[in-house]
Amino acid sequence: MAALARARFPFDRNRSIDKMPRQLNLLEALQPAKVERTVSPFGDDEVVPGQVREMPLRATAHLAERRFTAWRGRSGRRYVASVFAVQDGHALGFSDVVLLAVSPDRKIVAARDSGPFGIDAALTRWRDAVAMAGASEIHVHLLAEDSASRRAALCDLMPEV
Repeated sequence: MAALARARFPFDRNRSIDKMPRQLNLLEALQPAKVERTVSPFGDDEVVPGQVREMPLRATAHLAERRFTAWRGRSGRRYVASVFAVQDGHALGFSDVVLLAVSPDRKIVAARDSGPFGIDAALTRWRDAVAMAGASEIHVHLLAEDSASRRAALCDLMPEV
């Protein structure tokens, strides 16, 4: 009977409280981890929290053509996106997506929500404007499920002025 009690309650009365593993409460578990500086997994330089930055996908790194990429927002959240050339009309054919205009030096020039209808005239004017501003690619984030998550992604990824 004593063996059964020890198996159900593995508390050792002889161990001090300092040596026992600490359990997190629910609020502590939900808090984001505090990171001051981390090293990029690609070895190019350090990642600074609060900075929007492109983080290429490891699974597609060996491919000659870049079809997908990921962005880290200011919050640290990761956004996977499809990559299109700025002249490619397919990038504007999606509705309810986040569109990111990206310059050749891998910076976000502009960002917008395509809207529920994907109005061609407005999106075409936006594409022409970002091309004149120096964008070479349009990254399309398709995974934002509703307007609130698209707004959150835009706020997290929008370039600072």
